[in-house]
Formats: sequence, C-alpha cells, structure tokens
Amino acid sequence: MKFSKVLKESKKHITTLLFIGGFIFDLLILPEAGHLATIIIGFLYLSIVACAIALREWIISRNTASKLEMKMFSWLTFSIAYFSGSSLSFICVYALRSAELSVSWPLLVILGLCVLVNEIVASHLFRFTLDVAVLLLATLFFIIFNMPSILNVQNDVTFLISTIVTVVISMLYLYFLKFTSESAEEEAPKLYSLALGIPMFIGMLYFLNVIPAVPLSLANSGVYHTVVREESGAFLAKKEVDTRMFSSLRTPVFHVSQEDPSVYFFSAVSAPAKLTAPISHVWEYYNPEKNRWEEKLAISFTLDGGRESGYRAYSQKDTITGGLWRVSVKVDSKRIVGRLKFYVKQGDVTEVTLVGKSL
Repeated sequence: MKFSKVLKESKKHITTLLFIGGFIFDLLILPEAGHLATIIIGFLYLSIVACAIALREWIISRNTASKLEMKMFSWLTFSIAYFSGSSLSFICVYALRSAELSVSWPLLVILGLCVLVNEIVASHLFRFTLDVAVLLLATLFFIIFNMPSILNVQNDVTFLISTIVTVVISMLYLYFLKFTSESAEEEAPKLYSLALGIPMFIGMLYFLNVIPAVPLSLANSGVYHTVVREESGAFLAKKEVDTRMFSSLRTPVFHVSQEDPSVYFFSAVSAPAKLTAPISHVWEYYNPEKNRWEEKLAISFTLDGGRESGYRAYSQKDTITGGLWRVSVKVDSKRIVGRLKFYVKQGDVTEVTLVGKSL
C-alpha cells in the first residue's frame, strides 16, 4: 500500500488517533495523585476542551464557512479529541497503576467505549454530544480524583460531595454553552440529562464496589513468611522465591509447613499528602465446593498519606489452609483499592530471600 493511500486512510481516523495519543502520552508522564502538577495539568486540559467546544459551536453558528473558519473548525476538533484523551488519562492514573487489573477493568471498559464511539460517530450533531459527554465524564473523575486531597479524607461522604460539585459545574457550563449555537440549544435537554446521568452511573458503580476507591492505589503488595518493622521504620521480610517459568505473570504460590503455618501480607498504598482513610486487609478463601469467596479475617488500619512509596502496613494470618486465597486492600472494609491472589500449598519452602529496601 502506497504511503499516500495510508495517509489518506489515516485521516478518516485522525480524531480517534489523537484521542488515543493524548491518553497514552499523559499516562506515561502524569505525576501521581495529589501532585500539584497533576491538578494544574488536568485543570488546563479540561479548560481547553470546554473552551474549544464552545468556540467551535460559535464558529458553526456564524454559518459563513470562510477558509479561516474552516481551518479553525478542523484544529478545534483535533484539539478536542487530543485533550479529551489526555483528560481521560486521569482515570488510568490509578487504574493501570493499581496492583490488580481485575479491580480496575471497569474503568478501562469505560475508556474503551469512549474510543469506540469516537471512531463510529461521524455527524457533527452526534460528535458534539459525544465531546460534551466525554468532557463531563473527565470532569467527574478529575473532581473525584482531587476532592479527597482538598478535604484530606477519603470516604463515601467525600465521593458524594465530589458528584454534587460535578453536577453543579456541569449544569453551569451547559447553561452558557447553549447560547453559542442553535445545535447547542437544541441539544441542551439531552446534555442536561447527561450531566445528571453520568455521575449517577459512576456513583452506582462505586457504591456497588465495581470500580476501585480513588485516588488511592496499591503501590506494592506481597505475601511473605515473616515481616518485621525495625526501630528505624524500615521493613524486613522473607519472601519465597518463585522458580516457575514466567512467574511474574502467574499467581504466586506460597508454601506452608506444620512448623511455620503463618502467612504475612504486606501492602503500600499510595495516597496524597495529609489524606487519611480507614484501610483494611480482608483475607478471603475461595471455597471450590460452594464456588464463592469466603471472608476469613479482616484487620483495620488508619492510612496517613504523603509518603512517596506509599503507606505501609502488614497483617498476619497464623494458620492457613491449602487452596486459592486473596487479600483485598479496602477503604472502610468496602471500597477496593487493590487485591492480590495466591495459592497456598503444603510443603517445605525450597528457597527464600530477604527483602527490605523495596518495602
């Protein structure tokens, strides 16, 4: 296929490519939760998208279609696509950087649907509605992401405050947006519905524990044979060496013996400075006969945020049976931050290593 033909074909998908490009670029360079640069960058992205949508609609309302206006229309459309992708990268700051993909996958599905619809939609009216919907979604996650840092606490009340603030800001923006063009005014009722529907949908997922707690993320986790905290504050632990091929991609295996039946779970939870939250380690065993997870132990802590490598805590289960286990790190014993699965087998440990600096 000739380069010119490839270039011509790629122009049909330019908005989707820019959307994905903006997302990937910021996923790689964006700082962690609560960082001042993260807040400033996110606010700038959302402001650019909001202003670009309003300006593009105003140009359409003029109905003159001069060469300058046509160029501005194209550049504004491309800018909206790129910075919308960048804005949504905030979702994956804690989704892809979380330790367990099984906790974060609903957020990736939401992102994938945005990309898919962006590729399918062609007409201006539908694209206008899509652009506004993505802006409202990104605004919601941006506020949810940063509100705990403002209030210095993460709980259900903080989430509710975040959604209320989002709805108020969204309604005000849509009220002024409808004066930019006839299409914006005609679509206003539908957009108002989105301003209410999107926060309600995400809130439903949050309270059903389908999406993880934000802006917390599991920076480090593991199961160990011993964990000791020294007077200096450092943690030393003995970890079993997994000699299986592709062990980093497989569920860890933990061997226990009658002489040493204890298991230690260690976690480091990343959180913005000064943020506090009730954290718990919930130990669950998978019962193959009943085909369900059964809670066996829950140990609570109080998280104090701000440490660069995360708030560190460990819990111990004195006796454990063979089979599939998982330990979920939760807020209020409900909202999942991260999770680690592992198999427990009876038998002597072949090799252990001492770790400490990484904990």
